[in-house]
Amino acid sequence: MIHLSAFVQKRIVWLTLSFGLAGTIAVLTLMPQVEIPAGPRGIDKLYHLVAFAALVFPTALLRPERWRCAGFIAILYGGIIEIIQPAFARSSDMSDLLADALGVAVGIGLGLAARRTLNWR
Repeated sequence: MIHLSAFVQKRIVWLTLSFGLAGTIAVLTLMPQVEIPAGPRGIDKLYHLVAFAALVFPTALLRPERWRCAGFIAILYGGIIEIIQPAFARSSDMSDLLADALGVAVGIGLGLAARRTLNWR
């Protein structure tokens, strides 16, 4: 049986969560929309905020020394998605990018706070 160090285990979890969430975001934001889902006006901004908070949360929790880089990459990722959405029969909306950036800030804040609360080093 292979025993992995705690560092390697944490790295595997971090990478799996981060890339899994990034892939899920790509699919959901680039998949052509047949009809607009029902819901309160602007609910899609909340979806963006939650998705991007979830995207950076694992980094802030498990690899806090990389939160700045992860935040920058996540916002850049959101911008790239907004730029290429028209090629996937989706509309580009810069207010979605603002919601992404707010989500990044929330996710980093929550991840770092959770890390302090758990007293992880």
